[in-house]
Amino acid sequence: MPTTTTTTTTTRNNFSKKDACLALIGSCIFFVGITNLIIGFFYNPTNIQLPPIMSGSIEENVERSPRRHDDYSNNNNHMEENKRIAGQQARMMSSSRSSNRTIFAGNTIRSDSMGEENNRSTATIEVATSNHDIIPPQMQQQQSNHEQSNKVTQGQNTTDTTIIEHRIELSQSEAHQIVTDPNHKLPKWITDYFEWHASMRAKFPGEQILTHPDAPPILIRKCAVTQCGGLHDRLGQLPMDLYLANQTQRMLFIVWLKPYSLEHFMVPPDASLEGNEYSFNWKMPPYQKYGTKCENKRKICANNLMALPQLEGNMRANRIGKNAFKPVGQLIDESVYNLTKGVYKDEKAVTFEILGHLKEDEFEERLRNLGETDMIHNTPSFGKIFLSFFSPSRQVQTIMDRIRKDLGLVSREYTAVHCRVRHPFGYRPGTKFNGAYAGKADRDIPEFVGDWKDAMLGTAIHAIRCAATIDAKHKMYFMSDMSDLVDYMAFNLSNPEYISSHSKWFEDETSADATAKGIVTRYKIVGREQNTPNLHIDKAEMTNVEDYYATFVDLFLGIHAKCVSYGIGFYAAFAAKISGTKCVVKYAYEKYGGNKEKVKMKDKDIRCKYRLASQM
Repeated sequence: MPTTTTTTTTTRNNFSKKDACLALIGSCIFFVGITNLIIGFFYNPTNIQLPPIMSGSIEENVERSPRRHDDYSNNNNHMEENKRIAGQQARMMSSSRSSNRTIFAGNTIRSDSMGEENNRSTATIEVATSNHDIIPPQMQQQQSNHEQSNKVTQGQNTTDTTIIEHRIELSQSEAHQIVTDPNHKLPKWITDYFEWHASMRAKFPGEQILTHPDAPPILIRKCAVTQCGGLHDRLGQLPMDLYLANQTQRMLFIVWLKPYSLEHFMVPPDASLEGNEYSFNWKMPPYQKYGTKCENKRKICANNLMALPQLEGNMRANRIGKNAFKPVGQLIDESVYNLTKGVYKDEKAVTFEILGHLKEDEFEERLRNLGETDMIHNTPSFGKIFLSFFSPSRQVQTIMDRIRKDLGLVSREYTAVHCRVRHPFGYRPGTKFNGAYAGKADRDIPEFVGDWKDAMLGTAIHAIRCAATIDAKHKMYFMSDMSDLVDYMAFNLSNPEYISSHSKWFEDETSADATAKGIVTRYKIVGREQNTPNLHIDKAEMTNVEDYYATFVDLFLGIHAKCVSYGIGFYAAFAAKISGTKCVVKYAYEKYGGNKEKVKMKDKDIRCKYRLASQM
């Protein structure tokens, strides 16, 4: 060791020229080593850039030193290739970027100036440079002189499979973003996290983001084999998911096994397309230990994913004893603490399933306490976040394109009417139709006959009449969780041969059939062909992956609608929330469960005017 050599030369009284030379060399080595350590500490450009930490949501705040890593030679190759492709494909987006990044410290907000030397989108990940690390306030003094060279801008494309391996082809949808407000800017803490997340994927390509000792820890919103809920339950709380990941300095990923991998249905948008300002890569690389690589052996994936540590949640499958119904805010705070200073602080990968969308006010309270003014859920930010995560997969997009062409649907020029007629909360407890309990219809599709048929037609009639109170001129795209109802309303009732062959159904002008026929005659009702039953992604029995495409097709068609009419459930309400449309009407409420009067007061501005609807 150099230090040993130096000490030896100072304690000997007589030594040769050879010894003197060795001593001098040792001293030089020691000096160079110390110098490199100092320079490396203060000027190491490969230090990981941490996302801005928003402190103040819980009493304790973690103090975590910035992780370091030694550059792999192949990382440099990836970066150079990304820059080369960026020069060919990516567009400049500097007009949409701010030169300041916000750091939260308690309830105060300050800004650090940033240079944007290379503000450009790259082919697979996002790479840029800046003049200052964004780090927790506790570490700003220590890191004030640090340079870093891997700040990200927007942009993502999956042509480089060495970085994004677990993928299905991106759709080439140039229209899926047109429903958002192009002038609205996302909150700074969200865009900062987007940028940090992408820069980490650039530094640790492919499996390295999961295996490299210096890569940041990860947080996985999962759906393995237990009940995870429908689309709104799974994806309706992306702002909360981002908050948890940002507060704990973890990489956020989404992993589904049920019914299939989410990538079959939705993928990150292609940021090289006009209108796609951000592209957040939530897909986890194939890795057997974490349940994303198991050679088509579903059980192995499920076992590995379920074996990972999991935060306490409020889904039915992971509620814990007497604390089964903890407030959402408490679950958020405890999760942040456990991931930073508690039982999971040293865990590389942690999963979670928390329903946050049912108590959005508790999450918003935490944002408000940190000085935030954009509460996200009821602003254009919600839709911009969702559409920064997701666009239709190529398979789903192909179906959408065909339907839009066949039906003449133009974005923002039709009304989406949704009828959730198989939801158990849509009927009073104990209600029976044709001898079967209505509450079980979510799992077992009933026959479209008798009392069931009349009840479903009654819902459809009311939904369309209420839709007509907000827009009676445009086409109405009719969708439902009951395929037979769509066939009947969108096809059969406008088919003269069908009407003629079932003429007895329409003899009584007060019957549900006759009333529905009159509604269809009065308004332009269209719908897609029901080639397969409309399946609930959580409750339906396992079937082919293609059978689930329709659920995502209707969601995106709902997003593109000018107006939305919905009743029980959150499916169509979710679509309206993403699009940000204000042309919304709610025509029905749950018959039991929850505080119905409180919900009605909250929805008073969108409730259907029943007296007016009855005249439509």
